[in-house]
Amino acid sequence: MITWMQRHRKWLVITIWVSTIAFVGAGFVGWGSYDFNLNRTSSVAKVGDEKVGFMEFNNRFSQLFDYYQQISNGTLTEQQAREQGLDAVALQTLIDDKLLINFAKELGIGASEDEIISVLITDKEFADESGNFDKEIYYKLLAQNNIDAKDYEQMINDRIVLGKFSLLFNLPVREKELQMLASNFFMQDVLSIELVKADKNTSSKVDEKALNELWQKYKEEFKTQKSYEISTYFLPAQKASKLDEKALKEFYEKNKQNYKDFNGKILAYDDVANEVAENYALETIKAQANKAYLALSKKELEFQQDLKLGDDDVYYPTELLNSGKAGAVLKPFVFEQDGQKGYMIVRINAVNPVRAKTFEEARAEILPLYKLQTQKEALAQKASKALANFKGKNIGSVSRDSTRNDKLVDEKLMNDAEFAFFLMNVFNANDSKGFVLFDDKAVLYSINGQKLFNATKAQQYKETLTQNVKNIKANEIKKELLERLRKKFAVEIYYEMAKATNVNTGVR
Repeated sequence: MITWMQRHRKWLVITIWVSTIAFVGAGFVGWGSYDFNLNRTSSVAKVGDEKVGFMEFNNRFSQLFDYYQQISNGTLTEQQAREQGLDAVALQTLIDDKLLINFAKELGIGASEDEIISVLITDKEFADESGNFDKEIYYKLLAQNNIDAKDYEQMINDRIVLGKFSLLFNLPVREKELQMLASNFFMQDVLSIELVKADKNTSSKVDEKALNELWQKYKEEFKTQKSYEISTYFLPAQKASKLDEKALKEFYEKNKQNYKDFNGKILAYDDVANEVAENYALETIKAQANKAYLALSKKELEFQQDLKLGDDDVYYPTELLNSGKAGAVLKPFVFEQDGQKGYMIVRINAVNPVRAKTFEEARAEILPLYKLQTQKEALAQKASKALANFKGKNIGSVSRDSTRNDKLVDEKLMNDAEFAFFLMNVFNANDSKGFVLFDDKAVLYSINGQKLFNATKAQQYKETLTQNVKNIKANEIKKELLERLRKKFAVEIYYEMAKATNVNTGVR
């Protein structure tokens, strides 16, 4: 945002470097003279004397994938992740680790046998019922996950070493450094603001060319729903009121082991009479349903109705529909239709996969976006013109974390959420004068003055600021060191990326 921030941009990028990495050392694990054999035959890369194994590569990729899938609300697929270079990022972080491990070996930094064992015996995954480390559980769990014990213990070894090595980056923090960071975090701007309202769009005319161009830009976001074309045959079970009480009690006695409470106690007939009646009614028509299924499969019986279902249909079990191919007749399954349970038999006529909608199909959905964009473009032009003659209302000093003062900023001008959004944009901008766009309005602003240091807030958040300064300094030192280590230790990569990326591997 202004000149000072531009001059100190490097320091204003707050990156938290979390060191979870480790080292090499050598020793033997003591419950059986355990040899760390570094001469792996399967690896994705070699860095100096260190190999990057498939297991640790897959683990690192999985960790990154899980993180990005979480922040994308589960929409990221593994194929997309690889196409976007996430595998290259995973490999690069491992290469960086191995560069540091090579250097740690030169410095004589390593992990002892006791340190490795200490990590293992404190891992609850390998503990028995009493909470103690169990060697049998350890080996069994590794085997179940196709993990070699040598590889796993080497990873622990590396993690310990890198953890020790990271302590070398823990430099003291100077007061001037704290003030510099605090100046960015807690700077205050003296602002003047002015509201510009969007013109009501009374024109219903749509530029079809511009609308089509907008669809072209976002067409991957407008997709059809997966759908199923099916034929159904429903066989209703007899209603409970028409069932013989004696037959029901006999059915209960024969199957009472299926009617238990949470403690495993068999429930009395009267307590489960409705459930018994339902199960009995279904049981009595099960043979009939199977017979109908065979007749329908052989086309000796006609289906009752044809339906088209979406993938989000809550009445039909779409997981069953996904399991069959077009033309398949599914085995009878319990189904409720019109408030009555019975058996449903389905033939899958067609499965229509998800696809991008055509312009004609997506037009109604893209139109509101087009109108909003058109309105915002007009609003931006109006705000730019108004900025030339801007005077505004002085709302005093604000910082990044300021809350709306109703006396200075009326809720009609901006509500609390809009005010927070407004401040975020102001403090991220590089100009002292500009505007922030909303859907139906623009708020013009001018920075009339600035205070770069807030001593009160700097003291209040001193601990957080100190940690951030440490992280920044450690990250800068690590970057410089890695650049030198890439020239010192040869890097060979055997893994072929799914897609070319901009990740710098430092390969010679």
